[in-house]
Amino acid sequence: MKKNVNLKITSTQYSENLKPSGEAFLRELEKEDFLEILTEGTMYQKNNARYISYEESEEAGLTDSHTLVKLSDGRLNIKRYGADDDDGMDMTLEPGILSITRFQIPAMTPVSLEVYTNSLTDDLDEEGYGTISVDYRIKFDQFFSRRNILEIEVMPS
Repeated sequence: MKKNVNLKITSTQYSENLKPSGEAFLRELEKEDFLEILTEGTMYQKNNARYISYEESEEAGLTDSHTLVKLSDGRLNIKRYGADDDDGMDMTLEPGILSITRFQIPAMTPVSLEVYTNSLTDDLDEEGYGTISVDYRIKFDQFFSRRNILEIEVMPS
């Protein structure tokens, strides 16, 4: 059964730098970008998986886009569908796994991104309320590498 929920979605992006520390290096994170979206969506459970569905916002630069999040077996799958497929994305986040994600940027050719998931935490209760948190790294060729922390907080509507 589908139920309406309120969502608080935060995405924090960091650049990673290696800082000398004696004979080794420490990984240092520098905050680059932060986005917080409050929206309404729906949640349902099917075949031992939880689904969260919502419309993207103009604030995120994704008008006329719909996102479906699936949480199942310690894995998070995020699919975004845009008008005329110009904002599409299909990303799977599973701790310890490196995956390739095709990402469509409006008015550009699709790009392939390497995604490595550091951790995934599911703190949803029996009713589906709580927080999903995922820490992952995105790499595009040798030009772009960022660490991301995505949190999806699901609350009663």
